[in-house]
Amino acid sequence: MQRKKISFAILSAILGLGTLLSGCGGNEEVTSTTSSNSQGQSGQFATKMKISMFNQGTFNAAAPVPPRDEDVQRQMLEKEMNIDLDMMIPQAGQATTKLNTLIAGGDIPDLIFLKSRADLAQYYDQGVLADLTPYLDQFPELQKRFGNDSWEAMSYQGKTIGVPGYDNVNGISRSFFIRNDWLKKLNMEVPTTPDELFEVMKAFTEKDPDGNGKNDTYGFIGGMNKEGNLQTYGFDSLMWMFGVNPPSAIEIKDNEPIFLFIDPKMKEALAYINKMMEAKVVDPDWVTMNSPDLLDQKMFKGKVGFMIRDARRLEPDYQQKMKEISGEVPEWIVIPPMKGPYGDQIVERKSFQGNSWAISAKADKDKIIRILSMLNYLFTDEEAYPNFAYGIKGIHWDVVDGKIKNKTSELSKEMKEKYLWVDHYRMPRRGDDAEYFSFQNPKTAEAFKDNQQYVGPTLPGNLLTPDPSDTLDADRTRFINESLVKFMTGKEPLSNWDNFLQTLDTKFDMQKYKETAIKQFKEAGLIK
Repeated sequence: MQRKKISFAILSAILGLGTLLSGCGGNEEVTSTTSSNSQGQSGQFATKMKISMFNQGTFNAAAPVPPRDEDVQRQMLEKEMNIDLDMMIPQAGQATTKLNTLIAGGDIPDLIFLKSRADLAQYYDQGVLADLTPYLDQFPELQKRFGNDSWEAMSYQGKTIGVPGYDNVNGISRSFFIRNDWLKKLNMEVPTTPDELFEVMKAFTEKDPDGNGKNDTYGFIGGMNKEGNLQTYGFDSLMWMFGVNPPSAIEIKDNEPIFLFIDPKMKEALAYINKMMEAKVVDPDWVTMNSPDLLDQKMFKGKVGFMIRDARRLEPDYQQKMKEISGEVPEWIVIPPMKGPYGDQIVERKSFQGNSWAISAKADKDKIIRILSMLNYLFTDEEAYPNFAYGIKGIHWDVVDGKIKNKTSELSKEMKEKYLWVDHYRMPRRGDDAEYFSFQNPKTAEAFKDNQQYVGPTLPGNLLTPDPSDTLDADRTRFINESLVKFMTGKEPLSNWDNFLQTLDTKFDMQKYKETAIKQFKEAGLIK
């Protein structure tokens, strides 16, 4: 399996999993995993080995570590691998300090979960971590378990120094919601293109879809965060219809970086949103929508017909909030993203793989093989999967009518609290496994599964780190954000687009930014 070189300068800027730990709280689907015990069949290892694990990848750092005789998952790992597993769960917020203390004292854990790629590179540079390159070809199923982009995130100086920690979750938080009851009333079909979507939004605004005789409905509501960035609040999803996105979005095509925020297609995306603004189909409150909670309130009030929100808004708790606030439960449905003029059909881009499993440089060959065998079993064994992803059979899940059924949502509060520690082992859960989330509404699971086909690949721009000598970086980013907002609202006419590009070059040294990007992409082996 080929790997690309990644420079430490790039690595130092990569963030950890962050908010995408939403997967830890509940989200995903059931896809089959491939069973391969070629490295870890019971009896494969004759000599018992002690393995120490520093597990800050737990989905619940506050949960206790149970005694061995109660810890079903630990017993499975120990029996399968013939090991004594000593698992350490650092307290939330203290993981880095605890790990550094262990390293300074020479007591380096054998297996270490790291939350950021920058940490992975730094500890390797310090001589703490082992190079896994010579061993991974013995584990083809483990290599297949994660995509190439995830493995590339484990690469540093031409070597593979980690194993992906767990899948990030995509295809749920940015779902295309539309009022199906309004479509029916206005005798309209689900839109499939930007033009059709505009006509629907216009009708939702002008044709009294709620039938109250008042001019109080809108086709769309979006927003931007408190820093003035349009990403994640809806408008960016509209831009993806044209294959572009704001500031950090950079693709590589024909061995050249394509800066999507200044690509000619961005001008088309802004013209589309400006058309929406001019037609007054956008709820004017969008300028105050700087948090997800505020957008939720708009959804609950039921006066907007199209939004980009989390598919879990179909779950009973959220449906109840809609009823409490608006007096009804609107018939919201999740639809595929529009197919844009260039063939783009994107719900969101796949999140960057930041988290990883690393192995101590003090581990000898036999221990490295044993640990990789354990990860291979943990992540690829089909029969073991539900025991780690869902919890304890008969309590958290069971086989019903020949199919696995996650019963977590049916458990009492007391039972959930009693078995909180199963969260220490959920890392193998797949990022597209709807059964893991134990959705109560089948439509939520359906929407989540359907969205997976519209998750685009990770953009290489995520690898870039600002050049310390580029003193204009922050001002440049701010100028880009502000200009995009001005263009889409009409405060700046799109006839001034060329002036915007020229100002980027002359006042904000866009050429320096381009050179920095090219240099780092070359170091990463992404362009020649």
